[in-house]
Amino acid sequence: MRSIRTKLTGMIALTIIVPVILATVISFWYVKDRERERGLELTDWSLERGTLQIERYISDLSRLPTSLYANRDVLDILEYGPGLSLEQTELEVRRALLGMYLSREDVAQIQLLMLEDMDSFAAYKMKVSPRSKKQPSAIQQQLLKYEESRVLLEASHPLVPYHDFGPIVSAEEVVTLHFRLDKIETDKPLAILSIDIPEDVFVGQLASLQNNPEESLWFIGGNNQVFAKLGDEYIPDTVAAKSMSVDGKHHRIIKSFEFENQTFYVGKSIPDRLLIEPASRTSFIIFVVGMVSLVLALIGATYASMRLTTPIKTLTSNIWRIEQGDMTVSFDSLGNDEFGVLGRQFKRMIERIDDLIQREYRLALENRTNELRALQAQTNPHFLFNALQSIGTLALKGDGKTVYRLITQLSSMMRYTMHPAESMVTLKREVEHLNSYVRLQQVRFPDQFDVEVDVPDALLDLIVPKMILQPLAENFFKHGFERDGATAANRFCLNIRQTGADLIIRCENSGRAISDFELNALQQRIERSTGPIHGAEGTGLKNIRDRLMLNYNREAEFMLATPETGGFRIVMRFPAVKEAGAS
Repeated sequence: MRSIRTKLTGMIALTIIVPVILATVISFWYVKDRERERGLELTDWSLERGTLQIERYISDLSRLPTSLYANRDVLDILEYGPGLSLEQTELEVRRALLGMYLSREDVAQIQLLMLEDMDSFAAYKMKVSPRSKKQPSAIQQQLLKYEESRVLLEASHPLVPYHDFGPIVSAEEVVTLHFRLDKIETDKPLAILSIDIPEDVFVGQLASLQNNPEESLWFIGGNNQVFAKLGDEYIPDTVAAKSMSVDGKHHRIIKSFEFENQTFYVGKSIPDRLLIEPASRTSFIIFVVGMVSLVLALIGATYASMRLTTPIKTLTSNIWRIEQGDMTVSFDSLGNDEFGVLGRQFKRMIERIDDLIQREYRLALENRTNELRALQAQTNPHFLFNALQSIGTLALKGDGKTVYRLITQLSSMMRYTMHPAESMVTLKREVEHLNSYVRLQQVRFPDQFDVEVDVPDALLDLIVPKMILQPLAENFFKHGFERDGATAANRFCLNIRQTGADLIIRCENSGRAISDFELNALQQRIERSTGPIHGAEGTGLKNIRDRLMLNYNREAEFMLATPETGGFRIVMRFPAVKEAGAS
């Protein structure tokens, strides 16, 4: 989560997702209102034209009965009766009625009701019925009393026959136009012409105004008389010409027109979601484009981040290898961009550092060799002085054999210490050198001390710094040995164990108890930097500690302590290395 690749990809994703979401939401709310207004304007315009179309259709249909005024014979028959020849009269009326029926394809049925004798003729299915007696229907009687207009439009109703020559072939809904034929001079009603128009004609005209099956349209008159209806939306109880009505889910637009002193309404109900559907579609397109852009951007960001982080990872892995001590660079080139320049500079820097390290290493190695020789030179005269003093004391006593044995032991020890260039030896040789020193001291102080050396055989092949065990015993005889004490009071114990990758050397000897203040002071004197220690106390211990630090640096520890039983304790810890791994 903290890598450059993840951060770069997340940053690019956020810079695209946030604008896309904001653009989608803002465009939806903005475009939604604009699309709603635009949709309502288009609907208002189309409904205005559709209303005008229906008005013209009804007006054109109402001119059909006026053709009877051009036929003088039929007009006389309507005014004066059939005359002398009923057969000729009936033939003339039937001919005029059939011509009127055939002049339009959208007429389902026509009735001519002559008010003089209540004679009725009907045209249906290319035929005209014989004369029959009929009484005016309720709406026809209403037309006779209606003085403001000679035309009445009857709402949609089932088709009923105006004739007696057979049943209706197909049941259908029709809208009837009733036209009153008056005498021109006196406005006396002569007949009523009723024209049945299939409701499907008006439904078809409404369908031409429908843009979606979920939209509802209706054509109604006063008192909610329904002439045609399309869709499932209910018709309002009260209608009036208005541009828009909103109930939260639907928008209603109602138009009206006047015909023969009658008011008619054409209305349309549109679900709100249809109006804002373009806005939703636009927002969806914006969202899809944004998501596609996001995917492309993520692919590009991933590719760019890989190109960006791969050289960094290469440099990081090389730095890690250099930390482990491998000064070789594992890449040839990181490209020709800034990373390529950085890679070339990095290689040059490592080459220079490697040269400097080689030079410094040779100098440090030479300095270490000189320091080891100097430290061993400090140890050899000190031990030699003590050994010769012991031999001299025995020589004065005249014990020649003992003096010979001491000289032999001293010769063996001197051969061991006469090679200052040999700074690392096996633990086995170091223990043998310690035992030679202890045997030398046993001859000097017989039955006056007890020595215990506990070293497992498995550890004898380990490589340790030379001359780190014998000075511990020498320190015991110099500071902790009581010449007049019993054997149990003069005790020297050496225990060597391996714990994990470390070798632990624990040395304890008897002697007076050392206070914490003295112990801390001695520890500070021993750990003092490279300068020589002042005074005799601690010289051998500082020698051991300095050689440990020279060989193992911070991996070595040299600790002093006072056991609860008294005496002195020295603990050394440093890496356990076999001869094959020693450097």
